[in-house]
Amino acid sequence: MSINASSVAPVTINVKDVITLTARLAQILAEEVDLLAEMKISKIEALQQEKLFLTSALEAQRKLIDKHPHLSETIPSQDKEDLARVVEVFNGMLEENHHKLLLAKEVNHKIVQAITDVVKQSTQSNVYNGAGTTGFAPFETLSVTLNKRI
Repeated sequence: MSINASSVAPVTINVKDVITLTARLAQILAEEVDLLAEMKISKIEALQQEKLFLTSALEAQRKLIDKHPHLSETIPSQDKEDLARVVEVFNGMLEENHHKLLLAKEVNHKIVQAITDVVKQSTQSNVYNGAGTTGFAPFETLSVTLNKRI
């Protein structure tokens, strides 16, 4: 069975779909920013599936344009302007999202460090050193007493 050129559908791009996908992805990033600001990190996971879907769909459109660069010439000027505005909003949200993620990561690191410090302080114990005086052993050490006969 052979496929003739007239039976193959022409490759097209629906810019309105790209605009809608980009706008929705910007909305999800805005939701993430709000959740990060409120430190509700666990609620972000619920957004990840849709975010991955949107990212994949946009990546497919980008690859289509890369493969068929002439498609960009078929986009009406109004759609190009609308897309440019949506991309500008998206880039702003992406930058804010990135900043909030870095901030949340730093806060998380400081919390973990504070907990580690408290655990270290509460697990130090008095030990005798070789000179018979007491000191503190860090929590990583194990105090062992040996009875030896000479």
